[in-house]
Amino acid sequence: MKEKIIDFSNGIFSYDQVRLTTEPERIEIELDPGKGVKGDLIVSSQDERRVKGMIFSRVPGLTFQKSSFFGRAARLEYTYYAEHLRPGETFTESLWIESNAGEYEIPVTIRIRSQEPAVENLEDLALPEETEEPEENAQEKPCRGKGRSEAWLLKRKREQALAGLQLCMEKSELHTCSRKDAVKEFRTHVDTLLELDPDHSAWMLLNAWVMGLENRQEEAGWILRKYEKTRLFQQRDVRTKELYLYVNSIYRKDSQVTEQAVVQLRKLYQKYPEDWMLTYFLLKLDPELLRDKRTRYRILERQYRMGTRHRLLYLEAWNLLSEDAALFQGLDGFVLQICAWASEHGLLTSQIALLAAGQAVRLKRWSPLAVRLLKGCYQKEPCKETVGAVCAVYIRGHRTDKEAFGWYEKGVELDAKITNLYEYFIYSLPEDYDKLLPRQILLYFEYHNTLTSRQKTVFYSNLVRFGAIRRPEYEEHRKKMQEFLLQQVKERRINEELAWLYGRCLLPETLDNEELTAVAELLFTRKVTCEDRRIRQIKVVHAQLERPQIVPLQNGIAQVQVYTPRAKVVLIDEAGREHVGTVKYNLKRLMIEPRFLQMCLMRLKNNRGLNIYLVEGGVEGRLTHDNVDAAYRLLEDQGLSETYAQQLKLKVLDYEKRHRRLEPGKELDERLVIEHPEKLSREDQAAYLEILIYVRKDEEAYALLKETGCKLVDPRSLLKLLQRLLSDERDTKEHLRPFAREVFRKGVYTEKIVALLAEELKGNTEELLRLWKAAGQFGLALPELEDTLLAQSLFTEHMTEEVFPVFQQVDDRGGDPVMISAWLNYMSWKDFVKNEPVPEGFFQSLEHHLMWEDHLCTVAELSVLRQYSALLLLTDAQKRLAGRLLKEPAIRRTRFAFMDQLVPLTDEIEYQDARTVLEYRCDPSHKVILHYVLEYHGKRTFDYMTVQLFPVCGGIFVKSFPLFYGERLTWFFTEEKPDGTVVSTVSKTLEQQQDCEDNKTRYERLCRMQRALDLHQEKALRRMMAEYEELLEITQDGFRAR
Repeated sequence: MKEKIIDFSNGIFSYDQVRLTTEPERIEIELDPGKGVKGDLIVSSQDERRVKGMIFSRVPGLTFQKSSFFGRAARLEYTYYAEHLRPGETFTESLWIESNAGEYEIPVTIRIRSQEPAVENLEDLALPEETEEPEENAQEKPCRGKGRSEAWLLKRKREQALAGLQLCMEKSELHTCSRKDAVKEFRTHVDTLLELDPDHSAWMLLNAWVMGLENRQEEAGWILRKYEKTRLFQQRDVRTKELYLYVNSIYRKDSQVTEQAVVQLRKLYQKYPEDWMLTYFLLKLDPELLRDKRTRYRILERQYRMGTRHRLLYLEAWNLLSEDAALFQGLDGFVLQICAWASEHGLLTSQIALLAAGQAVRLKRWSPLAVRLLKGCYQKEPCKETVGAVCAVYIRGHRTDKEAFGWYEKGVELDAKITNLYEYFIYSLPEDYDKLLPRQILLYFEYHNTLTSRQKTVFYSNLVRFGAIRRPEYEEHRKKMQEFLLQQVKERRINEELAWLYGRCLLPETLDNEELTAVAELLFTRKVTCEDRRIRQIKVVHAQLERPQIVPLQNGIAQVQVYTPRAKVVLIDEAGREHVGTVKYNLKRLMIEPRFLQMCLMRLKNNRGLNIYLVEGGVEGRLTHDNVDAAYRLLEDQGLSETYAQQLKLKVLDYEKRHRRLEPGKELDERLVIEHPEKLSREDQAAYLEILIYVRKDEEAYALLKETGCKLVDPRSLLKLLQRLLSDERDTKEHLRPFAREVFRKGVYTEKIVALLAEELKGNTEELLRLWKAAGQFGLALPELEDTLLAQSLFTEHMTEEVFPVFQQVDDRGGDPVMISAWLNYMSWKDFVKNEPVPEGFFQSLEHHLMWEDHLCTVAELSVLRQYSALLLLTDAQKRLAGRLLKEPAIRRTRFAFMDQLVPLTDEIEYQDARTVLEYRCDPSHKVILHYVLEYHGKRTFDYMTVQLFPVCGGIFVKSFPLFYGERLTWFFTEEKPDGTVVSTVSKTLEQQQDCEDNKTRYERLCRMQRALDLHQEKALRRMMAEYEELLEITQDGFRAR
């Protein structure tokens, strides 16, 4: 630093300041808690010049092995140990390099890794949506396999044709279509079967059967005779054999043939009794079965129990049952199936309907088939017997849905005598039931009240809502309702109906403390509804409580306790994953009764939920006169979480401080003392530190401050602590200085703080300048700080304009002459050589030192002369100074354009000849070439000239030309840099047209003569030439006389 300042004092400058590069450009450190880290910072010059400087750090725990460096490149090794940082925290600060290459800031970011284990329950993990693919999208999907096989498609078509054939036979038996339409449909289905398999023996027989219906007897006979000749009916295929026997009997219409067929069919029936088609053919052909209806019915029943489910058999059985009602013995499965089928097809009769309704009470279980039948019975014969039967079967199935309620309501209206009908009426009562319950139900439950708690709630809610509870005849209900509600309160039960009943039927003044405690819990009960079937549990987390509340979700509903609006609701799925805000749910408050809340607040002072509501239920949980007592009571509660207890203590302390109930120097209430303040968050640590400072617990506050390094403390509070510590000298200044620097950085300081920081004399230029300005506010004289600031700014060539007021103050008090001259020379060089702006007041200082003939470099003298050339009016002292400076040998050897304005101030012959001066400024190490063309009088061709220029004053390239009247100069510069690049200026032209009328100098006389020649003024030209020759002879004679 000293060598560079001496060079500036001697007028030695470097046109381009060397530049630095740092690797890395910013330091980022990430480490585990309690660990250290080593690293290095490489500082290198961007060219071959050497760099000298030093590095300083404000990062606690970061130390460099060497703080200074010199050379083209340097490796600065450092070590870091985390101080005052917690896991998960990030600290940002800067390193500063002060060098002859300038001032550089290196950002530093330090992050301490978190020690928390990996979280398995990701709060932001959303459940996958269960969506069904729309049909149109499903159809658009490409087939991913071979598709259905050809055999499967053929089988499917065959089954469809057979099913259509059987449905057509059913319609024909029911006479729901004409014989012609039936035969036509038979033909269609049989043709389909033959198309699929023309050689199938059964399809050929069906074809013959249809031909017989179409009166194509001859063709049918050919097919049957073919079967008879080839004895195909004796083959092992039973279906083909029985079908042949049936079709052949119909075709022949011969009793002997029919009798033989019946014998064959009976034999087959003994072997295959489960074959429904064989049974059907036997019933159609056997004359004995045609006469004995009961045996016929038993065969059909046996076929049903063997698993046959066929419409044709149902039709055959229904015909028998409708003709002989004595066959109806009970509602077993067979009768249910037959009657239900008949009901669906409109065949049910009133007699059978009443018989079925009468047998309904014997049904042991609910079944959709029985319900369908009994509903059909009611539609056929609407009466209390049939509606009672429907109600009975619904009761068997414990149905309480809306559909069942409609039937229960009809049963009550028709006064059906069914066991448990009134109970199930209440069980299934819908929420939108908007009228008073029937009178018989009210009277029934007055003496037979066996309802559950939920049904009693619905029952009493209906009585209260429609005013029946006030009637004298329901006095017994009123007493029982009061007992029921009090019991529900004690058991902490609540829903929407109960909450409404509590508000309408209970008086808070009549409740004892036990009941009020239960009511207090009900007031904070919320109903959570979640439609996502994968959610299993609801967890409510109160920051105030040590343990969360976990409640299972049943049928998508759960009830939880919520004391504050800031409680966190977490949904837990079947895998144990937790979800916050990613799954939709609804949170509903059940009981909103201000009367009960006010009574609970008056009488239950130690209720945890109420106290939490009082303290945290308001706006931002701010303490007021109304809830501060509740906060004190909460501090005595052992169920609070440690974190919240500490935060609550801080809230109470803040309240006491705001209301001036904390006295400085007085001990804090034991309930408000925080045992482990180092565990607090940074914000809470700052708040607690401010409280300790306020009550003058300086030792505790300072110990906590040193242990935690908290930077969030209010600077005014921290300033008070530092002031007291400095006055009492409780610690060294070295330890107090980091905290003083922190408050100063935030713009809060006193005279002591400034003096303490000024003793260090370390910092970047901006920081030192702020410190100097702050010292000026208190009238402090800090000569060492001023000298350091001047030297550092000049050494780094950084913020010289901003630091110039410091230079003026040092100059006024008489500082180091070397420093003064260095500053003046450097600022003059910036002004004159580099054409950079200089601060206001600089030329006054420069002029002052030059008038006192202080030793300054030539560029300083040239700078003030150029300033004088721009002034319109100079004082006598300035004129004398300019005249003296123009006589300096170093200045006389150079010629600059501004000197033409100063010619009247000197009689030196060198300045008398007017010249046109061309100037170019750049790095003196660059090669500068002037390219010009000078146009003379009387010449028709002109030479293109180039000349290399050499620098003066460390960066100015000058060339002067005497231009006479009418001559023209055209020029431009080229600058060649060391890397080979060439920069060229724009071409310019100057023509001398000045009319020199003074005739004082030889240049002016020659210009006038040239002008006269150009204007053809011969007389004036001869006269001026004669005068010029006469003066020339006088001058020569004078020289010879000497």
